[in-house]
Amino acid sequence: MNGASAHTTNGNSIPGSADSELSQLRNALDTAYDPQTSTELRQQATAFLEGAKRHPEAPTYGFELAIQKSNPPTLRHYGLSMLEFSIKYVWEDYDLQQVDSITHLVIQLARGLSPQDPSFLRNKIAQLWTELAKRSWGDGWLDMDKHLVEFWETSLDHRALVLYILEALSEDVFIHEDAAAGLRGQELASACVDIFVPQAVLQEHFPKRETGLQVRYGDQGWITRLCEFLGQSLSPSWPNDQIRYCTTRALSALRAAMAWVMPKAIATTHCVEYVCKALESQPDVELKTVK
Repeated sequence: MNGASAHTTNGNSIPGSADSELSQLRNALDTAYDPQTSTELRQQATAFLEGAKRHPEAPTYGFELAIQKSNPPTLRHYGLSMLEFSIKYVWEDYDLQQVDSITHLVIQLARGLSPQDPSFLRNKIAQLWTELAKRSWGDGWLDMDKHLVEFWETSLDHRALVLYILEALSEDVFIHEDAAAGLRGQELASACVDIFVPQAVLQEHFPKRETGLQVRYGDQGWITRLCEFLGQSLSPSWPNDQIRYCTTRALSALRAAMAWVMPKAIATTHCVEYVCKALESQPDVELKTVK
């Protein structure tokens, strides 16, 4: 990829082949985390790692480091931070081909989630997805909802990822004063309404609404899916910790959506009834105090 300035450390750019550059990144990270490393070498390694995020191929290198399950979690997390830097700070320099490339990399990372991945890596991937969505979803990236629905049907780990993204988008677009979301506020708000609200409610609520870019996948909408999940998962005893976690996150996502979704969607999906049933039927303190 091109579009970002080449990385330099003491005036020298990262030399050699891709394998050589990835090896240098691994060595620098080992140096930075080695308790036996001198202060001077640790500072040099840290400066090298920070500068490498500006390398033209940083998104690709970051992906290669993060996708390899055999890499230590710290190295994989650093790879994700390279991608994060590219999305948050170099985005305006990328052309459409580079934007599509980064989008593909993030989708691949999300698709590759497994139960063995530490939670902080899974959360980091969800953060990357959210940052990417705030910059391109509903514009160049139109099939995001299709991927979310596919992930929702893949595994509980992928459901947790989807729930994180849905909650974060609701909060950043409608609740928080998020700078990236604010630049595309109207587009993102319209896209959120499209994917959260059932199609029938949209047609009734906005009978003369102009049909724009198609960003939703299916007729249900996420309010319906989340309520159905609550109905399926609630029981006197939790089947397992992962379902318990996803149920808590589903309530968090619904809480965030209730701040902006139209009342008709809440009534049609019986959202309040599902939430009240969850709060009444479970002794779990964390669930009852979802914020």
